[in-house]
Amino acid sequence: MATSHHDHRGRGGGRGLLPGGVSRRRFLAGAAGTGALAVAAGGIGARPARAATGGGRAAGLPGIGEVWGWQEQLVRFGTRYTGSPGHAAYVDWLASQLGAVPGFTVRTDRLTFNRWLAREYALRVDVPASAGVSGPVPLTYYYPYSGQTPPGGVTARLVDLGTYLPAAPGTSGSGSTAAFWLSARGAIALVRTAPPVSSLAAGQTATGGYEPGKTSAQAAADYAAYGAVLAHPAWQGIFGPVPLLDARAAGVRGVICIWTGLPDDEVIHQYNPFVTPYPALSGLPAPGDPGCPAVWVGDATGAALSRLAAGGQASATLTLTADITAGAATETVWGWLKGSGNTGENMIINTHTDGPNATEENGELRLFALARHLAGLPGRNRDMYFALVTGHFQLPQFTRIIPDTRNIEIGNDATSVWMLDHPGIYRAATLGVTVEHLGATRWGDVGGQYVATGGSDWGATYTMPRNPLNAANAEQATYLSAVAAVNASGWPDYSVATVRPGPLPLYLGEGAPLYAAGLGTVSLCPMPTYLLQAGDAQHPELLDLDKLDQRLMYGQILTFARTIQALDATPPAGL
Repeated sequence: MATSHHDHRGRGGGRGLLPGGVSRRRFLAGAAGTGALAVAAGGIGARPARAATGGGRAAGLPGIGEVWGWQEQLVRFGTRYTGSPGHAAYVDWLASQLGAVPGFTVRTDRLTFNRWLAREYALRVDVPASAGVSGPVPLTYYYPYSGQTPPGGVTARLVDLGTYLPAAPGTSGSGSTAAFWLSARGAIALVRTAPPVSSLAAGQTATGGYEPGKTSAQAAADYAAYGAVLAHPAWQGIFGPVPLLDARAAGVRGVICIWTGLPDDEVIHQYNPFVTPYPALSGLPAPGDPGCPAVWVGDATGAALSRLAAGGQASATLTLTADITAGAATETVWGWLKGSGNTGENMIINTHTDGPNATEENGELRLFALARHLAGLPGRNRDMYFALVTGHFQLPQFTRIIPDTRNIEIGNDATSVWMLDHPGIYRAATLGVTVEHLGATRWGDVGGQYVATGGSDWGATYTMPRNPLNAANAEQATYLSAVAAVNASGWPDYSVATVRPGPLPLYLGEGAPLYAAGLGTVSLCPMPTYLLQAGDAQHPELLDLDKLDQRLMYGQILTFARTIQALDATPPAGL
């Protein structure tokens, strides 16, 4: 079994080549037509393109075939980790697409950060023949921004520390202090993480929703039941990351993290976590700083390693080589369509551009469609600002605090950097519309197998009024009306839940800083279990494209076209 893994899904870690060795220039020249990836599952229930949004024509909106072609082109860039070559090439393509929209003014902001990109990762265990079998160990992925080893790796005794329990709010968990790591000083630590199960009810309250044949309240109750005890790989990194800085401070040379409670097919290639700083006092990767290199293994593999470590004679060789670049460049693409109403007001429509797969992030492709639609309208009351930001997959370096915060929230994302670089734009804005993770179908663990469980993933959407004192929530009412109208027109856009932060002020996604600034928000942020997966084990090159439904995706675009038009016509006092 091969143990030396190149990050072949992370073609952003390559040398300017796209999948198959195709140069960026050649790809961009040849990919302008229909997409070349034939994915049957992506075409679930495909029908001829419709331009109608429930009786009216969506001016300028591209058809479903063109939209899906953009999605296939996104996959050809490979994984797009922040500032990687694949991400940079993709951002250039995005800028050219927006620049082709009539009347659209395009700008780019160049930002710099300390970049970490994995090259190779591998693990080997060695024991006396009398104690077990030596050899390579299958890995699910590396631990992003964890550290680096020399090309030959680091070799040390293997020490099983048991289960790391993250600290609960206001308490001290077993892994929250350096003492947890002390017995692995000078060794490679084996750590079993707690199952990534959490209740969304702790940070979200469902306020309404849409499911065929059900009331809004019934849909909200169904979403609440779904999120009551949700197993999701992303929760491990968001709510309980392994404290690698503590491990490093204790003299641990490397860490092997064990996924627990989830099938291997679900945790394979999970780029997790993506919200943690580098394990150094500065929190930044620096050339020559080893950090605390870490990798992930599946549940059964972890149990086997634990048995070998129990004999006290096992050693491990962990290899994780990486390129670390201080002052690496990355860009945010943004621009605007001028309004014709002379209102002096703005609307911000945003998403991010970096991610590991076909759904995280594909919102910027839908922003193209919406920009073309809005450009084709006879008029717009407000100026429409589009922000396609970088940095979502290295949030420790791309988050800033919104001054004079009107709404307290957890999760102030990368859009905050763009907002504070252009404060006049968001201060004149009345509304923010955020589009993320479109077309996601639902997958989960059924009897230990990771399989499609039927239908679309919940379209959780934060719909928050600009004025909390308003008796009515125009953002929620307008959005749910648009969802219902699109479904009535024959395009699927369900199941949908409208949510608000609370009891904890959790606001997931790039709509969070807009909410913090006091804008009314409509922020779509589904959370499929493959959200952070850089492709599955069977077809990693597809980057989970086969888990997307193009008709659902198009229905979501139609929904936002309706929502934006209706809210643009709503005076500020009604938002």
